[in-house]
Amino acid sequence: MGILNMEDDIMGSDDKKIEIILESNEATRLLKVLAAGLRQAILPDALNGFVSHIENCAKLEFSLKQQGGLAELKLKVKGISGHEERSEGKPRAESYKTIKKRMKTTFKFLQHSLGNLLLPPAEIVEAFLQDSLAMCSHPSRGEYDYGPHLKLCNELKTAFDQKDRGAMQMILGELDAAKKTCHAAAK
Repeated sequence: MGILNMEDDIMGSDDKKIEIILESNEATRLLKVLAAGLRQAILPDALNGFVSHIENCAKLEFSLKQQGGLAELKLKVKGISGHEERSEGKPRAESYKTIKKRMKTTFKFLQHSLGNLLLPPAEIVEAFLQDSLAMCSHPSRGEYDYGPHLKLCNELKTAFDQKDRGAMQMILGELDAAKKTCHAAAK
């Protein structure tokens, strides 16, 4: 394989980054091996130091750029899933945008689980509810009345506690409709 560059000191303590320069025809082979490795936990030698980070990361970023017969492969893993980075002292307020992006992802996870007739994992439900509270109390949230959203979140939590998948799906639909109405009004 080509040139390998790994970083982990520049980013957060649980973050790693790897860059590999290789021939373009090697890129396809590496992608197949990487995909198989993620399914079977067997990765190319260049990624062996990365395995535990890939298996436990909260976010995986992947990019491949090709030019002139060469390819640059970048792989970043960020954070350890379920472990929020906490620093000593006063906690830093998250941006409204960060909270909303995370809510968008957890909402998709909820929809996916319920759409496949499964009760979503408690971790996903809890993350969505915590972010909902953070969104509603954020200083830059605007003048919008979040009372109906919080009521639906309480109903979602109750339905989850009762393991009522059907009720959760209905409430998620109501949350989605309320979100669309709110976003349309804000434009």
